[in-house]
Amino acid sequence: MGNWYFMKKVAVSIHATENFTTDILKGLESYDYIHVDVMDGKFVNNTNNNLNVFKALKKIYKTPIIAHLMVINPFDYIKKIIKFIDIFLFHFETNNDKANIIKEIRNENKKVGFAINPETHISEIISYLEKIDLVLIMSVNPGWSGQKFIPETVNKVNQLAEYKKNYNFLIDVDGGINLTNAKLLKKTDILSSSSTILHAKNPNKIIKLFKESDSND
Repeated sequence: MGNWYFMKKVAVSIHATENFTTDILKGLESYDYIHVDVMDGKFVNNTNNNLNVFKALKKIYKTPIIAHLMVINPFDYIKKIIKFIDIFLFHFETNNDKANIIKEIRNENKKVGFAINPETHISEIISYLEKIDLVLIMSVNPGWSGQKFIPETVNKVNQLAEYKKNYNFLIDVDGGINLTNAKLLKKTDILSSSSTILHAKNPNKIIKLFKESDSND
């Protein structure tokens, strides 16, 4: 799969809402990914299922797009969005043929990964690590923004990072990320953030501080 990045990256997280506008990213600089949350109202309570978001983003931005699918059946979404995205993330907790989803995404020459909920243990995904490019560790319960970061996430990241000695994947963390807990996530490759960046007076400064958060203070 090849090492595709080496330093900490930042993903700006947005929702696939009906009233979506690409202006939400206007003026932002130096971020590395656009992270789009899709919710079907079944896997999580909320519904943000406007798939036109992906085409609109692809038309304007060259930044790699991560599709984070909080949905019961990821198969329903592959053909609809695959040409507009770079990384296809689906939840490990869905009762789907995971190997088949991975294979289908690979056949489209895209990267693929799991998102795992706070209650899912790292041990449950070990057998898949050689097959995927990214593990998104949810540091809140999936479904809505503004929740508090779950402290146990730091240990979870450190535990998963041990397996990078043998497998080639990236670790992403999503949910409640702020400048304080970002400094604790030393072994994270990507920090995904929505409100901390988008609601900041100076969002580009926040992005810069996130990138520097693994440096020793």
